[in-house]
Amino acid sequence: MSDKQSIPERFGHDFLRALYHMINTVRIYQDNNQLVRKSLRTFRTLLDLMAAEDDISLFLWRGRFYIGEQKLPYVRDAATVVNAMIDFFSKRGIGSIIFLQSSRTALPEDVLAFSRLLDDSIKDGDPLSWLDQQLREEKYSWVQLFRKHDDDEASDGESADGKRYEKARQTYFHAVETVKEVANKLSQSMVGVRKARRLAQTIVDLIREDTSLMIGLTTIKDFDDYTYTHSVNVALLATCLGRYIGLSDVSLEHLAVCGLFHDLGKVGVSKDILLKEGALTDGEWEQMKKHPLIGVRKILMLNAPQSLRSRIIIAPFEHHLNPDMTGYPRTLFMVRLSLMGKILRIADVYEALTAERVYRPMPFTPDETLRKMWLAAGTNFDTVLLKSFIKMMGIYPIGSVVELGDGSIGLVMDYPNEFERGMPLVLRLVDKGNGDLKRGELVYISDEIPASGSDRLNIVRGIPPGEVHINPAEFFLHVK
Repeated sequence: MSDKQSIPERFGHDFLRALYHMINTVRIYQDNNQLVRKSLRTFRTLLDLMAAEDDISLFLWRGRFYIGEQKLPYVRDAATVVNAMIDFFSKRGIGSIIFLQSSRTALPEDVLAFSRLLDDSIKDGDPLSWLDQQLREEKYSWVQLFRKHDDDEASDGESADGKRYEKARQTYFHAVETVKEVANKLSQSMVGVRKARRLAQTIVDLIREDTSLMIGLTTIKDFDDYTYTHSVNVALLATCLGRYIGLSDVSLEHLAVCGLFHDLGKVGVSKDILLKEGALTDGEWEQMKKHPLIGVRKILMLNAPQSLRSRIIIAPFEHHLNPDMTGYPRTLFMVRLSLMGKILRIADVYEALTAERVYRPMPFTPDETLRKMWLAAGTNFDTVLLKSFIKMMGIYPIGSVVELGDGSIGLVMDYPNEFERGMPLVLRLVDKGNGDLKRGELVYISDEIPASGSDRLNIVRGIPPGEVHINPAEFFLHVK
């Protein structure tokens, strides 16, 4: 990471905190007050540091602050200030504030006056229009404000993240079509893997930028194209876990390819067996258990360097094997599973249990699935990796439909701190008036009691999406 790229991460919370304190001190004291002057000095120091070579764009989107295109990470010590500033921006209809490079030379009294205008704008019926007029009258050309738009509109603040979101969505469906293409063509001839490798690299990049969004996209469950969407979902979940435990980018790319191709062998299994509603006969089960080996044969047919094939062939072979080497296919030449095989096993089972199948029309909820898997830790799954997976996903994983303590329904959209799943961001789902649910407000499920003294909001239980007749994926696919 370059020094310029690291500035928001290193100083972003300090900058937001300095703005917060300056606004709050000018609300109470005159400009010559010692606390006001101290808050001004702190703010200008950070302004000089962060705007040294460029403008500073501070914008709010989906309940998160961004500086430039970089999302501010969750920091528990800054949570109170962040939440207060989210409320401050939202009440005034502010989507973003851009401090231009020229703000470094703004007069101190002008910076304080601007802070006071920000605070006073709440008194007007249209705060942002009033602010725009005041800025023009005072000739404060060193700062720009943009309106916060509702979810069905695009704003300047949303555009950078919106582009990332659209890229993620396109990558997902491109991956589905690529897996389908490879599977179908392999039955006739050798197929190249250049497209799949580019996809894997893109997946790694997108997961690094926004893990929560990529986990959210795994709520896509296409019943008609289940084998292919399942493969993409497993690739995303496995790569997210690989990144969580610190694998290198090269290993993550190989892991993503393994996920995409792990079920190629199912193309060689009769659809009558794959789509059978009842229990399989012994003979049918024997056929089903051959699909990892069939998949290995298909991977060997890929037009790819031998070194690559050797890296992506083991994990797909192992994804139905347990740590003690039980499961299938049975083998005498292996005594332990590879790391990628263990990761793929966890992602594959989680994805399968949370999906609707012909033999299980009502899928398990994500939180229920994690509990079931934990009961099999050490037997069916590597305990250390499964513990990491559960920590990564959270008790109520992203995409979970939940009942909140006040009786409302919500959808877990994000965990601000990707390494501490204790404070999810939940989208309230409200009745359209005809029984269908639509997007409501975004709320934090805090692990602390609010300052108001009111009871904290909590999650009561996970709800099967079918129980409230929604498809969680639609809320990730239609963010705008």
